[in-house]
Amino acid sequence: MDFLRKYETFIFKNASQISSIESTLRSLTYILPGRFDDADLASEALFSTLNLLGIYHDTILTKHVASLPASHRPTPSPHNRYTRDWQSNSLTYKRVALALTIIQYTEVLIEMGVQKKWGAQYKWRVITALEAFKVAGRIALMKLTNQRMIVYPVHTERDVDPSTLADLAEAELSVKESHWTGARTGNTRLQLSAVQKSGKKGSDVTDFLLSKVLTPDSVRKPRDLVGLLSGLGSVGEYLFILRPLIYVLAMRKYGQRSWYPWFLSLAIELSSRSCLTTALAARGGGRSGSSTPLEKDEMKRRLWLLLYYVLRSPFYDRFTKERLHKFTESASKKPLISLVGGIVKDYQPLWESVYFYTSGSS
Repeated sequence: MDFLRKYETFIFKNASQISSIESTLRSLTYILPGRFDDADLASEALFSTLNLLGIYHDTILTKHVASLPASHRPTPSPHNRYTRDWQSNSLTYKRVALALTIIQYTEVLIEMGVQKKWGAQYKWRVITALEAFKVAGRIALMKLTNQRMIVYPVHTERDVDPSTLADLAEAELSVKESHWTGARTGNTRLQLSAVQKSGKKGSDVTDFLLSKVLTPDSVRKPRDLVGLLSGLGSVGEYLFILRPLIYVLAMRKYGQRSWYPWFLSLAIELSSRSCLTTALAARGGGRSGSSTPLEKDEMKRRLWLLLYYVLRSPFYDRFTKERLHKFTESASKKPLISLVGGIVKDYQPLWESVYFYTSGSS
């Protein structure tokens, strides 16, 4: 416990450097594949470790930010307000969300490790088990949130720039000088004179007031940031949750080269989108603006996930692979584009052999 306390203090005092180191090491994971034997596995192990460590770092940063006066805390994003509310009020939600996040960060590494150690047969068993666990976890989150859409990611994201923590710490030290506490309510508020000590002359008060302007999302209760689903909406969300598991089971039965799993997965995905779009529009009496911003962002993310279908067999083998090969060959002769072409060429074997790279099941 003493070691963890010292580590937390170290992270807080060196937050900006830690963030830079994390970013640098993550960049290495994109250029390591194909450089030496087992470079793919080493790259993915580093990437997974950094992501898991990042979860712990986020809890440290969040704890320190929460200790600051309300006026000095960064404004949380709607996503963080929503997920944090569920995590703070439901221990089960917090545990399930953490388990899903850990799987998300390690599933590629697990697949590659099992493939190397025990072969393809065991690999597909593990993939099926992971997808089944994710389905169970997401259905549990739907039940816990009273039939709400699952937003990605299911955990709270880092909502503070580590490089600004030093400034926030200084603000904490000067809180007694720059704040006053109400005798009746006990609430702490920033004094107007403190606003004038920072910022540009003539605009400091205006900037301060503008930073306090409320938006529609900021006045909503956290749980109202994602609306309830029922009927067709619930069907659409369950289809989206079940789609990866159905796809894996179909591939194991009909083979990776068969068009049936590909078309079945695409049909389920499009049906899910159609159901959700219809349900969200019906919620507002047919108006297109009836979805909340979080729901719109999630629907946009799911639309982008459809691009993975061009990297999945048999579509990839029939159409995409040859075009990618021509691109990498032509790019290798051009100075700047050759860097992009080289990375694409190094990652091609991974797209072809690692399921979770193109599964779209996050």
